[in-house]
Amino acid sequence: MVKDKKKSKIQVNDRRFWAQDESAEEKASIPTKKYPSLIEELKTRTELAEQKLKEKVETLHQENEAFRLRLSKDMDRRMEQEKLELFGNFLELIDNLERALKATQETLSFEALKEGVQLNLELFLSKLKSLGIEPMDLLHKPFDPHEAEAVGVVEVDNPDLDQHVIEVVQRGFRRGEQVLRPARVRTGQYQAEQKSQSDENEPTPLSSD
Repeated sequence: MVKDKKKSKIQVNDRRFWAQDESAEEKASIPTKKYPSLIEELKTRTELAEQKLKEKVETLHQENEAFRLRLSKDMDRRMEQEKLELFGNFLELIDNLERALKATQETLSFEALKEGVQLNLELFLSKLKSLGIEPMDLLHKPFDPHEAEAVGVVEVDNPDLDQHVIEVVQRGFRRGEQVLRPARVRTGQYQAEQKSQSDENEPTPLSSD
């Protein structure tokens, strides 16, 4: 038997120039797998981070604006409620003044009018006190320009009353530490020099000896 000889594989290289050009074009047409560089990756991450930050800032801005509007509306409602409560406190005062006026017309009594005015004044002050507003007690106390306005000076013989409130012309009011209206007062001024000079000018009585 004749053994079949193994067919040897013959490799043929086509050396024709046009064949080589076609082979180069085929290799060039095969896409090569490219990986992003470090700079491109960082750029992409930065753009994503900037976009997220921009969206977050916009969301916070919208939330702050909504909160500001709610706060403004709440403050307006609270101020309106306080005004209504304040005016409501004085309705009773108006009723009492009308009763006092009617009583004076019926009785023609000055004492009735005086009593009605006094009662309404006390009621008015109590309403103010419930709101934290009270008159300032400044009589015979050192003069404080932050609490009162001096509208006159009164000469005093007592040096302890110098620069003290001698008379309250118009009461001042405060709410807590805040002065709502300064008082108008007259202050004392001690005249020690004038008094000593007048004593010196008085004639000395003659001795009876």
